[in-house]
Amino acid sequence: MSVSVVLGSQWGDEGKGKLVDILAADVDVCARCAGGNNAGHTIVVPVGPEKVPTTYAFHLLPSGLVNPKCTGLIGNGVVVHVPSFFAELDALESQGLDCTGRLFISDRAHLVFDFHQIVDGLKEVELGGSSIGTTKKGIGPAYSAKASRSGLRVHHLFDHETFAQKFRKVVEGRFKRYGYFEYDTEGEIQRYKVLAERLKPYVIDSVSYIHKAIADGKRVLVEGANALMLDLDFGTFPYVTSSSTTIGGVCTGLGIHPR
Repeated sequence: MSVSVVLGSQWGDEGKGKLVDILAADVDVCARCAGGNNAGHTIVVPVGPEKVPTTYAFHLLPSGLVNPKCTGLIGNGVVVHVPSFFAELDALESQGLDCTGRLFISDRAHLVFDFHQIVDGLKEVELGGSSIGTTKKGIGPAYSAKASRSGLRVHHLFDHETFAQKFRKVVEGRFKRYGYFEYDTEGEIQRYKVLAERLKPYVIDSVSYIHKAIADGKRVLVEGANALMLDLDFGTFPYVTSSSTTIGGVCTGLGIHPR
């Protein structure tokens, strides 16, 4: 089969990153389909002639990027905090991992903003003793915005005026729900104008990309995030993540046919 999938069967930390690293040595594309930078895979590989053990920390980017011949794809089902995307990319490249021309992100992926992270913390405080115990990365609020059809996607960044209007409206809605909290709305709009230009070369129609890769006989590896028991539908609800961590999430998070 041209598509292989690595999923966790418990609550995470089963060693998915290590397995992905092993399998990625023989694949062309390593793709993420769900979650955000709340996931965490640590890869240790020998580097250089002296085979010095080097540790790479992955949170949002696909772990398969350790293989220099592998392309990384962040699918439409992932929620993306753009500043964290670049912070992680810069950290990896500072360690000598060149990702030039082999890292892409779906234009349909929803965006996580700093106000989502603030709201994440406020929701936990609101729940008190019944708190979920989130990573406060804004993942849940971003998926909530997606489900309520008020979220912003990667492609919205490239029409600045429309983005600014939508962004102001969304932030104002959070103020109405949680009360006013300190947040520089206009500063963020300008920040994302700059980030959008830097992000543009990485953005593609991921559904067409993955279908063409499969049709061309490319070997695709899907790197699951979180694990089965954290699935929104089938996990230990409500102590779960906000996306589908099962095989269903692969189909909807990348647009891959069930067969």
